[in-house]
Amino acid sequence: MNNEKWNEICFLLSDNIRTDISESDFEQNVIQALRVLEWKEFLGDLQIRPSFQIGASNRIMPDFVINSSEKKNLFVIEIKQPSIPLNINFQQQLFSYMRQLRLQYGVLIGQVIQIFYDGDLTDHDDPVLLETIEFEQDSAKGLKFVELFSKQTFNYETLKTFTLNSLKKINRKADQKKLQQKILSTEYKTELLELIKQDFLNNYDAELIDNVLKEISINIQPKSQTATEKPTFQAYVSTQTENKSTRDKTKYIINGTSARLPKNRFVLEIVKAYLQKYPTDFSSLKRVFKDEYQGSTGVINKLDFVETKYANKSNKRHFTGNDEILTSADNIQFVVSTEWGKDNIKNIVDLARENGFEIQEV
Repeated sequence: MNNEKWNEICFLLSDNIRTDISESDFEQNVIQALRVLEWKEFLGDLQIRPSFQIGASNRIMPDFVINSSEKKNLFVIEIKQPSIPLNINFQQQLFSYMRQLRLQYGVLIGQVIQIFYDGDLTDHDDPVLLETIEFEQDSAKGLKFVELFSKQTFNYETLKTFTLNSLKKINRKADQKKLQQKILSTEYKTELLELIKQDFLNNYDAELIDNVLKEISINIQPKSQTATEKPTFQAYVSTQTENKSTRDKTKYIINGTSARLPKNRFVLEIVKAYLQKYPTDFSSLKRVFKDEYQGSTGVINKLDFVETKYANKSNKRHFTGNDEILTSADNIQFVVSTEWGKDNIKNIVDLARENGFEIQEV
């Protein structure tokens, strides 16, 4: 049954459409495909281009929102003209809808179908691409899509299992790269020489084996790498090992107080103290506490931005407790990043000292 449904979806969204079909015409085909999955507008399962109020003056209008029988939003669908390849801008638009509507799953439909997840099963800031499904008859991925997103079989436990399996595959690629880096490292060459020595100890004495090994060299490199190129992974592996073994546990004392603060708390207290000493507007604060001082997250961000960006995450990567939310002179609520390590904390230490704060490192 699922095979027939998937093949009909292929017919509606790929096999039987013009190459120059407009997005509005394609929308009608998507509506038919959703009917194949038993989501029907007249039953209230499907909202087509609904308008949602966001904040005091903003509205969003996703292409489709799928509802449960209790009228709870389940997932959002964004469609794009199939003659245009899906790109990061289209994905970002879908991500925005997922976060604004607090939805963990989003589907992008165009030349292919892409399934995205945004939740606590992954540490990624942006939603993760779980699967890309091409419109091929009898496709195993297509059958799985029908199973996951049909009205009769839709449930979050099945989606969670699918998500964990997909993330495991993604992590396996990362593990493969990590293992390759280890094998290509200088340290592993030493281990390999020791393995060779152990293999021959039953037949030859250790001194003879050592003398032979001193006369040979071992060079391991990726198959795609030319003989003249050198492996580029060694520095990364060495750095990772060093960082793990030399984790910085420095604490910070501000203006001689007794409190010994960890890095992230230290930054929070410095921003608080600066705001108290120099009351100023949020834009000016951003110029003082520059984003690059922290890195990818930024030192401070508006509260509504953080709540939207990390809507489906329990870890907001910022201090968001009631007593941790700050307010600038122009009455904008903002929060401070919790993401600090030995590589970026020096920026805040230097900034604090430049602005008259006494900082002790203990």
